[in-house]
Amino acid sequence: MINFKALGTRIKRARKGRHLTQERFAEILEVTTEHVSRIETGAFRPSLVLLEKISSVLEMDEAEIMFGNKSDEEEVKDLMNKIFSMDAKKRRAVERMIDVISDL
Repeated sequence: MINFKALGTRIKRARKGRHLTQERFAEILEVTTEHVSRIETGAFRPSLVLLEKISSVLEMDEAEIMFGNKSDEEEVKDLMNKIFSMDAKKRRAVERMIDVISDL
């Protein structure tokens, strides 16, 4: 089940992260500022069509917006970035752990 208050919080955080005012965001989405405000507070449930537009404008995966989950691709990229930032000794340790886990 979708928590619309949490959904609104994620949308608001992402909008602000892209330095968009509610007014500009509403203009891009072709809705009123009040409509955006009500979505961000969880007082209004956006349609699937509007959620698609929101995810496109915010450049976010729809699942991440709706449920707070990153796509598998994003999670893999994050993990790879962490591994590449490690020194060789830590990377070998991670590789051994992966080998052990995959053999389970």
